[in-house]
Amino acid sequence: MTRKELAGIVHELLEKETGEHYPDLEESTTLKGGLNLDSLDMAGLMLHIESRFGIAVETELLENITTVGDMLDLLETKIASKGTRAAA
Repeated sequence: MTRKELAGIVHELLEKETGEHYPDLEESTTLKGGLNLDSLDMAGLMLHIESRFGIAVETELLENITTVGDMLDLLETKIASKGTRAAA
């Protein structure tokens, strides 16, 4: 999966979780300031993401996620490690 495809899925799940439309979503967009996400929004979004990709994201890792790009970086790492474990 390309980063662009991953970003599209995250965008879709974000809009599903919040009920908002984000036409100008960029990797530099901040989750709290730019998208006005609170901790409940983030928790719901992560549940959707974990379910969609079959991964688990530890709560402590979310503390370092401030932008959409940060989230994509984390998801790329998690998805890649899931593929590595499945192949082993």
